[in-house]
Amino acid sequence: MIIQSTDIKVTFENKVKELTSSLYSDYTLSNLQSNEAVDNNFDRGFFLYYKGTLAAAACVIKNPELRVHGGSGLCISHYECINNIDVSRSLLDAITDYCKRIDVSYLVGPMNGSTWNNYRFSVDIISDSYITESYHKEYYANHFEFNGFTTLAEYVSQKDSLLSIPKIPDIVDKTILFRTLDPENYDAELSTIYEFCKNIFQNNYLYTDISLDAFLLKYKSMKNIINPQYVLIAEDNGEMVGLLLAIHDFYSINEKRLVVKTLGRKHGIRYAGVAHELSKRIIKIAQDNNYQSMIHAFMHRNNISKNVSRKFSGEMFRKYKLFYKSL
Repeated sequence: MIIQSTDIKVTFENKVKELTSSLYSDYTLSNLQSNEAVDNNFDRGFFLYYKGTLAAAACVIKNPELRVHGGSGLCISHYECINNIDVSRSLLDAITDYCKRIDVSYLVGPMNGSTWNNYRFSVDIISDSYITESYHKEYYANHFEFNGFTTLAEYVSQKDSLLSIPKIPDIVDKTILFRTLDPENYDAELSTIYEFCKNIFQNNYLYTDISLDAFLLKYKSMKNIINPQYVLIAEDNGEMVGLLLAIHDFYSINEKRLVVKTLGRKHGIRYAGVAHELSKRIIKIAQDNNYQSMIHAFMHRNNISKNVSRKFSGEMFRKYKLFYKSL
């Protein structure tokens, strides 16, 4: 086995594209994790040749704001590998040895730079991929576990196949108004959503900031798949206090499916019930548009939104893990 490395981002990106073209030669959807641009905090890329053929690749990303158990962390990103435990061990050991020479405490992965990007591996076979989910080989989580990585966080996606609205008390203050995204002012709406998301998610586990420009770039690229009628906004005297972003699942073949990507509300007792009201409204929209199911995606096991999903008929659909290693 031969391991090479580079500090040139485009060189690494080209190597990953070369590897994934062979690993996923029969996969036609666009949600391969390698299709996400490598973060600008790229530090070094690694690739391994086995029997003369490119067999594995991953890179290290330095996010200066990432904190893990009170210590600093490095991200291992864009991991791809053949189904060979010795190959994976050689690559991950080389990356670990490199990272030990840097003054940080932990190596975290898979994380493409921050929680604003793709991160975590499914621990289930992805036989029914949905939009917003990064597709990868089913053995990647095992590769990390077999090579000394420990579970840092667990996430779930839940599926609602009933689309029934539970009878729960309506406690939302009547002065809080609800509306959908204004497509004629898309950029301005994104700027408001950016500030809202920063405020409500800043205490989330492993959260780090994202610039407005980076946020706008990410969501402007999604404009063609976002239906404004599926973006629900709660406002209190003109201030955004709740958000639900759902996207039609263009990947679903066997049923018409909606994916809830983001659900949150401003903290405080005044806004109790806002998340439930947003959930009730998106279910009504789904019913009116003949959807058959809805996925509540990527919820941390301790996140309150998981409880919202359970109340709205959510059943376990997929489990994910994020890993780390002490350096």
